Amino acid sequence: MVRLEDMRLFAAVAEERSFTRAGQRLGLPKQTVSRRIAELEEALGASLLQRTTRAMRLTEVGEAYAARCAELARLAEEANGLVLHSREEPRGTLRITADPHFGESFLSGLLLEYAQRHAEVRLEVLLTRRRVELVEEGFDVAFRIGRVEDSSLVALSLGPARIRYCASPDYLARHGTPSTPEELRQHECIALTSERGPDRWPFLGPQGMRALAVSGRLRFNSFALARQAVLAGLGISIFPEFDCAAELQAGKLVSVLDDYVPDVGSIFLVYPRERYLSARIRTFVDLAVERLGEQPPWRVEEPVRARARSPG
Repeated sequence: MVRLEDMRLFAAVAEERSFTRAGQRLGLPKQTVSRRIAELEEALGASLLQRTTRAMRLTEVGEAYAARCAELARLAEEANGLVLHSREEPRGTLRITADPHFGESFLSGLLLEYAQRHAEVRLEVLLTRRRVELVEEGFDVAFRIGRVEDSSLVALSLGPARIRYCASPDYLARHGTPSTPEELRQHECIALTSERGPDRWPFLGPQGMRALAVSGRLRFNSFALARQAVLAGLGISIFPEFDCAAELQAGKLVSVLDDYVPDVGSIFLVYPRERYLSARIRTFVDLAVERLGEQPPWRVEEPVRARARSPG
């Protein structure tokens, strides 16, 4: 079998017309060069060199073979250089996917900063509620909410993925503040579902997780519409913390039933588990962790808790 390394070695010998100089160029002893060229000729079944004590000449077939070997060596060097360069300088297309609400709220600044820093990288961003299969669909990075159990992926936690039960201060002033999940039966609950039937909200209690059916006259499949309804004082609803953090921090919404909020996992930055990450993925991951991981902008450090008050 002919090895690419031996072809590269023969190209050097043909160029230098010397085993000694070719060996010095490639860091090999003269004896090793001579032996490997002899093995190459035996594998090919052809004489490539004519040797005398005073000179070395290429045979006719050796001349033609040397030219092709030199071309292959050049192509191999270019290919290796391309890979090494791609590991050092971000270039190519970076494909990112995220939840629409999370992406629109928190990724624009990160994406714009990355695009300004790395002019050789093209960005393709897909915002979808569907869980994209990264490897199968050709994506590089995903922001995932909840839990990641795929061992083929690296998952870096950027912070907890909390949920909040929210109402406006005006609604609580008029209808009172629920102190237990069961008291939601006396309240207008704004459902967030596209399915028929009662909406079920998760709660954590002494017996662990449970789902409680809630009802109300408003039902949406849009966080934005439900949030506007809650801000207008029309009821209580459930949101991911990242979807209502700004309103909670501004006091426009109030978090209720915080003692019953279940753990729903984290917000993860996810990418395929590879031995060598391309520069475009590595630099994006580093920037995302720096901008979002240390102080997640969606996290409400001190929840705005409602004080119980009677209607009227």
